[in-house]
Amino acid sequence: MIALILSAGIGSRLKPHTNIKHKCLVEVADNKSIIDIQLTNLRKNDINDIVIAVGHFKEKIKNHIELYYPDLNIILVNNNKYAFTNCIYSMWLCRKYLHEDMIFLTGDLVFESKVIKDMIDSNLNNMIYVNPEAALNKEDFNVEIGDNGYIKEIGVNVCGKNAKSCYPLYKISISSMKIWMKEIDNYIKQDKTNLYCEDAFNNISDKINLVPLYTTDFCMEIDNCDDLLEAKKYYKNFC
Repeated sequence: MIALILSAGIGSRLKPHTNIKHKCLVEVADNKSIIDIQLTNLRKNDINDIVIAVGHFKEKIKNHIELYYPDLNIILVNNNKYAFTNCIYSMWLCRKYLHEDMIFLTGDLVFESKVIKDMIDSNLNNMIYVNPEAALNKEDFNVEIGDNGYIKEIGVNVCGKNAKSCYPLYKISISSMKIWMKEIDNYIKQDKTNLYCEDAFNNISDKINLVPLYTTDFCMEIDNCDDLLEAKKYYKNFC
C-alpha cells in the first residue's frame, strides 16, 4: 500500500503562518509540523512509499523531507500551476505513480495513527473518515450516505438527514482510483482544473462503493488560525 498526499496549495487562510513556509510545515506540536504528523503516522503503519503533490514552497518541503525522512521512499510531483488550480489538478498530475491500493489525504490534515490502522485493517476496499458525532460545518466537507450505506456525494454543500461530517482521508483501491482518475481526466480535458477531486467523484460515486469509516478518533483539517489553535490544544493536552 502507498500513500498520496496533496500539498501544493498556498494556504492563504492560515496567514501569517504561511508567509514564509508551506502550510504543511506549520508547527502544530513541539517540533512537529503537519507533514511530520502525517509521515510519522504513515510510517507507523508500514506505509513507506509516498507520493506528494507539491507546488508552493516546494523546495522547503523537499529539504524538510530529505533532512528528516531519508528512510521513506517519497516521490514529489510538482504542480507548477498551483496558484490557479486546485486539488483535482494536483491529483491528476500524480496519476502515473498510483499503481497500488492507497491511503489518500490532503496536506492539511492531522490525525491519530489509529485512524490509518483501522483503515488498513478493514476488509473493505474504499473508505473515508466520517465522524458520526461531529456537527455539520458548511465550511468543511460533509458526505451524503445512501440507503445502501455507500457515499453518494461529498462536498461543502451537502446537508440533510443522511449527511455526516467527514475529512478528506481515504482508503482507495487501485481499481477504484482508476475509475476516479478517468473521470478526473475528463475534467482536465475540459480545463476544469480549479475544483476539488470530490467534484469528479460525485459523478461516479455509484461505481466505487465508498463507505464511511465511522470513528471519533482524532482527525481535523487545519484551514485557518482558529483550526491551528484547536489542533495545538489537542496535541498539548493529549499527546
